[in-house]
Amino acid sequence: MKANIFITTIFLFILIGCNSQQSEQLTQQQKEQITKEVRIVMDSIFAKFGKLDVVEALEYYSPELLVVGDKSVVPFQTIRENWIEAFGSMTTVKWTPVQWEYTVLTKDLVISTWIGKMEFIMKSGDKGICDPQCYTDILKKVDGQWKSIYEHASGTPVMQAPEKK
Repeated sequence: MKANIFITTIFLFILIGCNSQQSEQLTQQQKEQITKEVRIVMDSIFAKFGKLDVVEALEYYSPELLVVGDKSVVPFQTIRENWIEAFGSMTTVKWTPVQWEYTVLTKDLVISTWIGKMEFIMKSGDKGICDPQCYTDILKKVDGQWKSIYEHASGTPVMQAPEKK
């Protein structure tokens, strides 16, 4: 876990250090436009997952994607398989944001930080709540499209068995 935090910190310092000169050249209006574009992508990701449409949601992720969870760094193909399986075992999922911020680093690199609550119901009837649930995504503009290239998720679901009738 400490290694993941260290690697993430170094990665961000490199990104910020290498791109800080470009970032200073962006006007407030440019930053607002970039934030608007990224917000549309992030809203779409949550909406697609909310409809349990994992394949469509994954269109907003780069094949370079690495996801850091509580225990490891996972490559895109593994994430794809895991998310299809996990969301396939749900009947509903809902996210309620409490805080959502965007940090524009350059004209084609943005950090999205989302903090909120995630609620879901499994096909078994079990209910889960992650409160808080946090996501940090780094999005990169590739071929004119914003794609998540990195995501760190944290939150531990509290599970409830289905009510017996």
